[in-house]
Amino acid sequence: MERESRPGRRRTTTLRRGVDNRDMFSQMKIFCIAAIETGVQGLMKEFNQIRANSIPPAQLVKTAFDRNPEKNRYKDVFCVDETRVVLNYPSQTEDYIHANWVDVASVKRRFICTQAPKENTVDDFWRMVWQEGCRSIIMLCNIIECGKKKCEQYWPAEEGESKQYGTVKVTCNRVVQEEKMLTISNLIITTGSNNVLIEHIAWNDWPDRGVPNNFLAPFRLLQRIKNQTHVVIHCSAGIGRTGTIVGLDVADTMFNDGMKVNMRDVVRELRLQRHGSVQTDIQYVYIHRCILALSENRKVRILYLFIS
Repeated sequence: MERESRPGRRRTTTLRRGVDNRDMFSQMKIFCIAAIETGVQGLMKEFNQIRANSIPPAQLVKTAFDRNPEKNRYKDVFCVDETRVVLNYPSQTEDYIHANWVDVASVKRRFICTQAPKENTVDDFWRMVWQEGCRSIIMLCNIIECGKKKCEQYWPAEEGESKQYGTVKVTCNRVVQEEKMLTISNLIITTGSNNVLIEHIAWNDWPDRGVPNNFLAPFRLLQRIKNQTHVVIHCSAGIGRTGTIVGLDVADTMFNDGMKVNMRDVVRELRLQRHGSVQTDIQYVYIHRCILALSENRKVRILYLFIS
């Protein structure tokens, strides 16, 4: 199938929000100065301290995770009970899926962070999407990475194709190559006589445990879902790339509310809700690089060189 490509658009104007918001500019300036003064090595050290001080696995309450090993993609990526998504649709079915609710600043239930579906959890994934009224799915991994299968093909990828996943029917209505790394699929999900349209957003070139070369692309992605809650987001494990995007959304939301942003505190909070979020020091540094780029894009008045 030849996929449709959209013509190029002016991207910068979509990122400059709150141009009269002095509090936003002030807080972004404070953040940038602190990041530059800390430097790459300092940020990496900061992340290693976060990781060292995270709750150890032996102290996590993860009863459902322990009871369903066959549904967990990785045995060392834990799903804590307190924030897990509990499946209740349809009734009298198993309630476990490796997914956690994550609140973003003042926005409750903004994201569902989950692992990439396995062959035996695809039906559960679509049960969750339907149950929680999700309208967007963000996929940050590929099906195959470095010769290994990292995700099941859990949606119909060709226009006009339909597949049945348990009680949920999914039809691919349209596929668009939004920009080089983003493939957008408009999917219709149906149960009985009810159907809704959802958007599946696939980021095609984000390396596992690594980071992209583009520092504004995450914000263009987040712009697509800026007014939504109950957004499903996953990579393979659902913590590294996933936690990075969620962390950036937390920061951007706080900046636009004129709040002070300390990524150390943000990542600590994310890890309480979705254990292990932001997986590597490189991803932690990338978050800061992205915010520096966003600050430049919004014309925050500060002279600096990007950390490298």
